This record gives sequence, structure tokens and C-alpha cells, in this order.
Amino acid sequence: MGIAERIYEIVKNMPEPQAASLLDFAEYVIAKHPAPPKTMTLDESKALCKELQALVEAQPMQTESAGDFIRRMRDEARY
Repeated sequence: MGIAERIYEIVKNMPEPQAASLLDFAEYVIAKHPAPPKTMTLDESKALCKELQALVEAQPMQTESAGDFIRRMRDEARY
């Protein structure tokens, strides 16, 4: 019998207030220790890289540096 089944066997015979307390505790544990993020497969990673590359290549070329852009935005905001 697995852990989930053992927990179920215990909880199904508990009075409602105790079962509610156990549910509160289980939800607390889930919030405190979330499951690790899903790991991408190699194929998913390659597909994401291709998608990002296509998005970058679709952007127009920037003719000014980042510093020049920031200065221009700052100057335009003054007026």
C-alpha cells in the first residue's frame, strides 16, 4: 500500500474537524515546499531556442546604443 492510500485509510475514519486540520496541514506543506519545476526535454529546449532565435531575428536592428537610448528617453521625458 502506498503512502497516499495509507493516508486515505487514516483520514476516512477521522472526525470532520480532525480531517480538516490534516487538510490544512497538507496544504501548508505544499505551499512551504512546492514541487520542483518540470525539467525540459532536449527536444523542448531545442524548440524553445529556435522560437527565441526567430523572435530576435524578427526585431528591427537598433541604430543606437542602449546608453544613447536611455539618454534620449530621459531628455524626451523632460519636455
